[in-house]
Amino acid sequence: MKKKLLVLVVVVALLSIVSITALAGPPEEAGGEWNYFVYDIEVREAGKNTFMTTYDVGLWSGTFEGESTEVGMVVVHPSGKTSFNGSLSFDGKVNGESGTFEMSVVGQCCDEQGHWKGQWVILSGTDGLANLRGQGTWFGPGAGGPFVWGTVDYAGKYHFEP
Repeated sequence: MKKKLLVLVVVVALLSIVSITALAGPPEEAGGEWNYFVYDIEVREAGKNTFMTTYDVGLWSGTFEGESTEVGMVVVHPSGKTSFNGSLSFDGKVNGESGTFEMSVVGQCCDEQGHWKGQWVILSGTDGLANLRGQGTWFGPGAGGPFVWGTVDYAGKYHFEP
């Protein structure tokens, strides 16, 4: 009797997981433009590396419609390789739903055209964007320094989890 009960509990648990996953639906394409302005920068050196903490505001168009703030770290290595890691807070709309989300962005510079490229991942959200999930890429010339507007394009996939 205990084995039958255990099997029944496992089957019910599996069916509930499968039904929740089925409600999520297929991911949709995301894309648009992210314009940002570096309004403050702190520079320090450690060894032969240069570390720049950047503070940005952004305007998003396309799939993500809204504004963002970001704190990032740019590292310039002695080889000239430049990497970026940032945390972004977005406030706006996605597919008609309003709210906020937190996004991680990482990347590097520069390709043969001098452009940045990287990846983004949505980590969490609130209100109408609480169940938003997504990831993708970003690429473009960027800002080129503080107090200058920069532009990158973004692309990827997103969906709303149940």
